[in-house]
Amino acid sequence: MTILEASSSYHQTNVTCKAQNSGDALDSVEGFITVEVNVPLLAVDMDIKENITLQENNEINVTCSARSRPLPHFTWFVSGRQIHDNYTITTFDETGPSGTSTLTYTGNRTDNAERLYCVANSGEKQLDNGTYLSITYPPDIDVYPNGIPIEGIQQYNISCLILDSNPTVNNFRWYINSELVSEQTSNILTIDYLNRTDTNNYTCNATNGIGDPTIDFVFLDVLYKGSILMLNTTNTTMAEGQTYTAYVDVEGKPLPNVTWTRDKTDAILLTENDVTNSSLNMTSMCEDTGNYTVSVDNGLIQPDIRHFRLSVFCAPHIDQNTNNPDEISIEAGGMFTSETKMVAFPQPNITWYFRSNSSQTNQIIISDNNVLMSYISNDAIHLLTLTIEKTNSSHSGQYTLIVHNSIGKDNTSFTVNVIESHSESSVKVEAIVAGILGAVVFIILAACVVNCYRKKQRKEKQRKRSWRSSSKDIDDIIKENPIEDFGPIEPAYTSNTMYYKNQPSIQSKETGENTNKIYAKVVKQTTRQQPEVVIADSDANTKSDKWSLLFDTTLGLSPLLNTRERGLSPLVNTRERGLSP
Repeated sequence: MTILEASSSYHQTNVTCKAQNSGDALDSVEGFITVEVNVPLLAVDMDIKENITLQENNEINVTCSARSRPLPHFTWFVSGRQIHDNYTITTFDETGPSGTSTLTYTGNRTDNAERLYCVANSGEKQLDNGTYLSITYPPDIDVYPNGIPIEGIQQYNISCLILDSNPTVNNFRWYINSELVSEQTSNILTIDYLNRTDTNNYTCNATNGIGDPTIDFVFLDVLYKGSILMLNTTNTTMAEGQTYTAYVDVEGKPLPNVTWTRDKTDAILLTENDVTNSSLNMTSMCEDTGNYTVSVDNGLIQPDIRHFRLSVFCAPHIDQNTNNPDEISIEAGGMFTSETKMVAFPQPNITWYFRSNSSQTNQIIISDNNVLMSYISNDAIHLLTLTIEKTNSSHSGQYTLIVHNSIGKDNTSFTVNVIESHSESSVKVEAIVAGILGAVVFIILAACVVNCYRKKQRKEKQRKRSWRSSSKDIDDIIKENPIEDFGPIEPAYTSNTMYYKNQPSIQSKETGENTNKIYAKVVKQTTRQQPEVVIADSDANTKSDKWSLLFDTTLGLSPLLNTRERGLSPLVNTRERGLSP
């Protein structure tokens, strides 16, 4: 059997086939089949044709239907996200044949503007149908200040930020501590001039007509700079050892830090953090004289600063850290500088004095082109400098610094020795030369003494031989004719004896005079020549025997060299020379 066109009427129909022998009704066999007619999926229908507008958290039922055999399977989606957490009812009508699915949907703001659709799947084919969602909900807002709220700012804004809303917000109400201060369409509240009294809760009430208005608030804590309310100090003029106190009351938000410093040095004496008051206490010393600063700062704008002064009176005295030498040596021509650090208040008078090594009088030093005096003062600390640009021997001596004020005085002294640059080598050379000359003189004198002694011994022997036979008592002659001693006499000949026939006399070669007295005239020589003395007989008419006695000037006869200046001097002191027979 052939069914040329299947229709739904054949669906679930049994078709029987019977086989029978002819003539025998009892001899037959039959069988049947059930006809299943499939219906293809052609379309999916949704009962809501337009976009769905739904307030958040409200519910709506949406039905989706489709015809097919076998019956279709339905699944619901929102923009590709399968919905599992909403209750779904699916019904089937075999007679149709058709199937339907009803979704109970609850509005969610995250689905706003998304597509809601169902999918029908017959196994052979899959189709879908859907619509767009418009979920309305109240605004989501955030209130915040625009910047750090610091006192003194003009046109300070507080914003009510719309994080999410459908539809848009069309009304803003501002409250300060529950008191309405503004109703507007703008989301910004402006404070013309920010003051510390503006510290409060600021509330924004935003509405878009959906549900209740949304409320959010911010606490505005207005900050203000740290400042000094009061500064008190004890007596700012005092003597050393007294206690000094400075006190301040301060304010600020946040709480400020208080710092006490010494001017010029910027030394921090005390720092206290997050306080409303602070005090500086110290036992005063003269070095504490000066200007001080108290600074209050909490990081806002500029710190508040006050200045005050402390004066501590004291007599001048050398700073304990100063260590000046008592004696200074410097080479001539070099530059000399002396620095002395003194402590004194009130301002002292300063005088430099100088006393040279050859003087007992102190003289006031006056600055000139070569000598400079400088004075640098820092309150009670005084740096006194004396500079000599180019030193010489006249700068050697004692220098004295005298400092005094109305409280007392002090002084300090030191000695400067200026050393000539050539002195050391000159002294060494002179010492060497003097040593050499002394040694030479000593050697010459020693040689002369030895030579004189030897010659005297030889002369003594000759005298004894020469005068042994003389009948004239030489002692008598010597008594009558005293002769100045001028050193040993050595004859220029080697005769063993000398005789006087008559009364002896000495004849001068220059005058030719005869005399009954023995005398000698020594002619001063301008060179190292031996003076000559002639001893002759008293008879001038007879041929006289002459002996020439030559005196060696190297034998200590220095007195003979002066006879021209002194005139005629006796030749020999024969008694001292031992010329008696």
